Amino acid sequence: MGVFLIRGKSAMKFLKYIILFIFCIAPIYSFADWHGGTITQLNVGYDGTTISFKLNGWDRNNCTCYSTWPNAMCLNITRTTFDFEKSMLLSARARGSNINAYIDETTCMVTAIYEIN
Repeated sequence: MGVFLIRGKSAMKFLKYIILFIFCIAPIYSFADWHGGTITQLNVGYDGTTISFKLNGWDRNNCTCYSTWPNAMCLNITRTTFDFEKSMLLSARARGSNINAYIDETTCMVTAIYEIN
């Protein structure tokens, strides 16, 4: 009478589909997006570890990751790939290569980045 019961293997299969659906829909609700282009500005903070950069065609003035440059996205120093990402940015800037950066739109902190050759 209106009660839907799932038992045994069907319950596990149903649960897997529900989890898959949640993982597929979760990126839609995150406040992050991909941005791509060549690096037009590369900044290194006084501490030597704060790296921020700006891509052509990307314009913001409300980034909170580093207040000195409110119009630039920043690398996250706590990521294990920070040194690799810093080297990639320097190399891409020197060669004029395009990069794509996935940033948290509320802070402009980079969560993923790759170079396009």
